[in-house]
Amino acid sequence: MNRTEHELELMRRYLEGVASLEETQELESLIVKDASLRQDFLRYTHLDSALAGVRRSQPSVVAPRRSVWLSWRPLAAAAAAAAVLFAAGWWVQFGGLHREVARFGALQDCRWVDAKLNVAQGDGVRRGQRVELASGSVEIEFRSGAVATLLGPCIFEVESAMGGFLTLGQMKTRAATPESKGFTVRTRTARVVDLGTEFVTCAEADGLSRVEVTSGEVVVHVVGERTPQHLQRGDALSVEAGSAQVIARIESGDETPAFRFPTIEPPSDRDYADARQGHAVMRLDRGELRKAPSPPGVSGPLEALLDGRAQSGKDAPGESVFMADGTSGWLQLDLGSAVSITKINTYSWHQALKVADNRVRAVQQFVLYGFAGDAPPAITEERVSAGWVPIARVNTDKFFHIIEGTDRPAQQACSISSTRGTLGRYRYLLWRVQPSRSPITHKLNNTFYGELDVYAQP
Repeated sequence: MNRTEHELELMRRYLEGVASLEETQELESLIVKDASLRQDFLRYTHLDSALAGVRRSQPSVVAPRRSVWLSWRPLAAAAAAAAVLFAAGWWVQFGGLHREVARFGALQDCRWVDAKLNVAQGDGVRRGQRVELASGSVEIEFRSGAVATLLGPCIFEVESAMGGFLTLGQMKTRAATPESKGFTVRTRTARVVDLGTEFVTCAEADGLSRVEVTSGEVVVHVVGERTPQHLQRGDALSVEAGSAQVIARIESGDETPAFRFPTIEPPSDRDYADARQGHAVMRLDRGELRKAPSPPGVSGPLEALLDGRAQSGKDAPGESVFMADGTSGWLQLDLGSAVSITKINTYSWHQALKVADNRVRAVQQFVLYGFAGDAPPAITEERVSAGWVPIARVNTDKFFHIIEGTDRPAQQACSISSTRGTLGRYRYLLWRVQPSRSPITHKLNNTFYGELDVYAQP
């Protein structure tokens, strides 16, 4: 029976182990609906297995897999391609399904969840194989040319030569070959598609996903949303689990008073929370601002966070709001009434005048909560009471993968939004700000926040 060019291409890519998730799902759907395609596929699976045996026995004269496929293409009636049949709604698996699509590369101090597992460099990795790394790091070299480095603890399932599912942990992906363009890493809340680049993907146990682009460009598809997010070199994005589909975008600035960022707007005097609008009031719910006159000096007033501008210089404590050293703080913003919040931006800037790599007070590390009622629930030193809704978690050092102090951007912005257009309806916003450890004094220092902007609709 004649097969279309598209069907032949889908089946070829599947058996070669380079089909994307979408191509595999399309092939599954076709096989379920078309009995003749199932029969043709079965014939080709047997033929393909036989050809593989010939290739193994004659390695010196055998052409690459793609050439073998093309040479047999006139036999399309007997050589459709894919790798599975359906019976009573379940896959019946044939030889091509578990074919090796990658191999293990360099291994560094690996400790596996399965203590009996014995992995050596060069060992094959099969389609559907689950790699569970307790500690250390391991490279996976895919047939498409992509290379993924897993950092333990990490759980990753190899789905094809074009990607897999990251359940937990962190992995760095390099997809530099033309064949690896489109390499995809899936998590529970997002799907990251490579466009020829290097990127880092993280998956937390509670569903939080993070993506950071080292070079090139990726497209992030948030689960349940149609509009993708495009990220380029230096961009970072996190996706919280839950119905709000919260996204946190983090960027480094140009380190001037203009606060210019790749995509995040500068501090604004036209946001809903700006003092000129007359809606919002900021107060310190827990903790205390720094009052010591010794370096870095005394914190500015809370009103500095709502004045429509950030710092005028890289070491301006009086224009910044920061907590006493070694303490956490709770900043509460009352918007006057419940409003639909579309975006929340936070800005920081710090670089010590005398020590260039001391930028620890630029780190943004906080948890953001919201509450819609008229009387906000109480909080203690360490926790919020029931009723506060967690919105986002931010740690910019994790996004920028900071190792040395000079790696840390001195000027940073975080923009929190939702793929659904609104983060929710809240009257109160609550930031629990956390200190970071100084590389110079090893003490816990707090961030120089210059501005908090809240964009909302009444």
